[in-house]
Amino acid sequence: MAISNFGLPFDRHASPKYDTRTAPSKYTQSAIRSWRFEQSEGIRPAEYFAVHKYLPVAMMDITTEDWVVIPKGRIVGSISTEDSSIIAYPSSSGTIYTGHSATELGAAAMSAYIDNSLYGYDDFIVGALVPANGGNICSGFYSADDVTAATIKSTGAIAAAGDAINIAANAPIGVAFHDIYQDIRGKYLNYRAHADGQAILTDWYVEVPYVKVSDTGSYSGVNPQYANTYANQVTWRNVNKTYTYLSIDVNNSDVFRTGVFVEPDLIGNYKIQGGASSLSQSKTVQTVGKILAIDNRFPKGGLEDVQTYPRSGMPGTQTAGLPKFLYDFVYQCIYIGTGTAPTIEGVYDAVRGGSFGLARIQLLVS
Repeated sequence: MAISNFGLPFDRHASPKYDTRTAPSKYTQSAIRSWRFEQSEGIRPAEYFAVHKYLPVAMMDITTEDWVVIPKGRIVGSISTEDSSIIAYPSSSGTIYTGHSATELGAAAMSAYIDNSLYGYDDFIVGALVPANGGNICSGFYSADDVTAATIKSTGAIAAAGDAINIAANAPIGVAFHDIYQDIRGKYLNYRAHADGQAILTDWYVEVPYVKVSDTGSYSGVNPQYANTYANQVTWRNVNKTYTYLSIDVNNSDVFRTGVFVEPDLIGNYKIQGGASSLSQSKTVQTVGKILAIDNRFPKGGLEDVQTYPRSGMPGTQTAGLPKFLYDFVYQCIYIGTGTAPTIEGVYDAVRGGSFGLARIQLLVS
């Protein structure tokens, strides 16, 4: 039996035009708006940041022998396309230095295109993290550790101890909740251990050690606050490359009370906002948090009687019952500032006397 063609006009070269009917208005709907307005909750914003390629190193991770450039807890700012050529407008692209060729090939500086190369920046990265500096230019310096790490500068040269690096004035966007490592993408053919990007924390309850800075009394000279001089950086490097802390400038009549705001110093550590007038301060673009608790009531829970051995990393007889990170911070500050290594009892007395302790801060960056 033949199969009909259902009346389709295959034998014609033209077909009639039929009108279509529009849907009744009661069935019409608004067009879908594809704008993704909500990105994430604001505690850990869903934003992916690079780290500034040319930052000086802080300390070495002895497990991997990689270098940290922003220690855990530091307040950070971000460089975007509006600030510099670190991440340039895509229309102008640009390059970044990644490393140097093998010695036998002349050890020439190598660079990569920012927008379309493996060692450039991922399309989703729109900012590079730097230490927050309180809205003041930070005139930093490379150290002997940068020579060891073969840190590359913005000129493509390897950093020498004492070479300068300026970080433009910025505002805080959050804090680093883990150590952030040096960006070594493109430095080695066979190694890149860490993620290309980083996240930040904007709203949390955190704890840092504090130190009262004074030119008088038992701890005269104990002032780890960063100053824009190479001599200051060298003197206090063992503290500032490792610890994140709050400094209270007694000489500046800082009012150290619960409820006062804190802001970043030149390298992303915490300081009292407003100095002598801190109790009447309003939140500003530089505000990162508010002090909720000041704690120097140590030791706790009888930990001073727990037998520990030197460098165990545990609170006990070797730390006078203090948390190990607090004990080490106090020890280093007193040793560098006075030139004399304190005894266990000396560290104990410094904390219980209120010159050092712990400050717990509610972050308010968002």
